[in-house]
Amino acid sequence: MLIHGIPVNIKWNNTVLMIASFIISVLVGLILNFAGASRGVSVMLFTVGMAYLKLLFLLAVPLVCLNLMAGVMLQLQSGGRGSVRLRVFHCIAVIGAAVLGMLAGSITGSSQIPAVPIGYIDFDLRWFRPFVPWVLLVSALAGAAAGKIGPEGEEARRLFRSLADVFAFAGTLLLRFLPVGLFFLLCPMIASRGLSVLWPSVKLVLVTVFCCAAYGVLVYGYQLRHCGKDCPGHFLRNFKPVLLQAFAVCSSGSGEGEALHSLQRMGIAEETGFAAWRCGKLLGKTGTVLYLGIACMMMVRYVGMKVPFVTEAGIFVWILFLSLAVLRYRGSGLYCVLVLLFLLGLPLRTAVPLLVFEWLLDGCRSALNSAAAGTGAYLADKLGWMK
Repeated sequence: MLIHGIPVNIKWNNTVLMIASFIISVLVGLILNFAGASRGVSVMLFTVGMAYLKLLFLLAVPLVCLNLMAGVMLQLQSGGRGSVRLRVFHCIAVIGAAVLGMLAGSITGSSQIPAVPIGYIDFDLRWFRPFVPWVLLVSALAGAAAGKIGPEGEEARRLFRSLADVFAFAGTLLLRFLPVGLFFLLCPMIASRGLSVLWPSVKLVLVTVFCCAAYGVLVYGYQLRHCGKDCPGHFLRNFKPVLLQAFAVCSSGSGEGEALHSLQRMGIAEETGFAAWRCGKLLGKTGTVLYLGIACMMMVRYVGMKVPFVTEAGIFVWILFLSLAVLRYRGSGLYCVLVLLFLLGLPLRTAVPLLVFEWLLDGCRSALNSAAAGTGAYLADKLGWMK
């Protein structure tokens, strides 16, 4: 492409397409709103968008189950290696992030009537809901069996890992069509209710960004100060490229090589850094559980659903349970939220606010996951946890 005679290579990545889709959806929705478009137009557009959303959910169930199986299997295989103190550190941090996420989502959520057109086709899947919890539990049990069966189960372990990678990659391929799906979901909502339908998405982004930044600074920054007053700044200066890469590509698993180089620049031995980093990627998923807690509780408040304490405790357990899955690809948080919302019996149309700024939410989640793994590796080396 030539701009003023200068060749410029413009890369249309998914983030640019999502921003363009959002702008086009808002503009077309406002035009339809001002023109007084009939309800039939909104229903037709929203029905196409709901078909894409249901396709996301149908892929989410096997994707989460297979990666849950692989995650449990990997954790049992590595159970005899690594530092106990490092594992305890990550487990406590994840539990704290889940509590913070649920509290933030409950406090900032508000009861509203879902702003969706009336009369769309829902492609009802409620008959499948009672089976989902048992499918998840069986997946975890199968992963535990594969991890403990011994050398004779190596073929099964390779098969499970391969299937998990295949479905995770299929999830990334399906998300490439998210800009189109967002248009068919957001445009009719704005045409029916105006710009007020964007407020739940904006509030979700603001709360998620604030909680991720606050948790990273207050929790991990405070822990790094145990190694010295200058350690938080030293860690951030060296680890900043890894965090930016995780945020940009919406995946905490893509920057492992850069992360290990950053840890070596901070004086951490290659073997120690690799072992501590892999432990953090398996257990230190604070960004994922924080995002799941905020998104789930805000969507519950969004539809005005009353949640007793027992149900909140169940949500907390399921969030921690789903964090065991080895989801390192883009859209991991979205697929887990879809499964959680379905477990709660909420209609999948409540997931529409999650799609509007999905790339930003997933970027924050991935960056905090990388910060957790890097902080754990830094502390393990400087405080002697790996000895």
